[in-house]
Amino acid sequence: MKTVDFRPCECGIKRGFLDERAADKALGRARAKRDRQAQRWDGAHPIHRENRIYECDFGMWHLTKQSRRSYEEHAALLAA
Repeated sequence: MKTVDFRPCECGIKRGFLDERAADKALGRARAKRDRQAQRWDGAHPIHRENRIYECDFGMWHLTKQSRRSYEEHAALLAA
């Protein structure tokens, strides 16, 4: 199985990708894997899908399940 190269990030999240392209590629692979699992399970289990990528404060890229809308709402509450 092909994987995208990742490294541990100083922010404490397991996988950090060096650039946006690598993170985007990993996101596509993760989505495809989740879709294959969903077909196999036929709806028996909830599927958690990574939705987007983001850059952390340490300059690495990560995958997240959190939607952009949810993130912006949370950030607005913290800023207020």
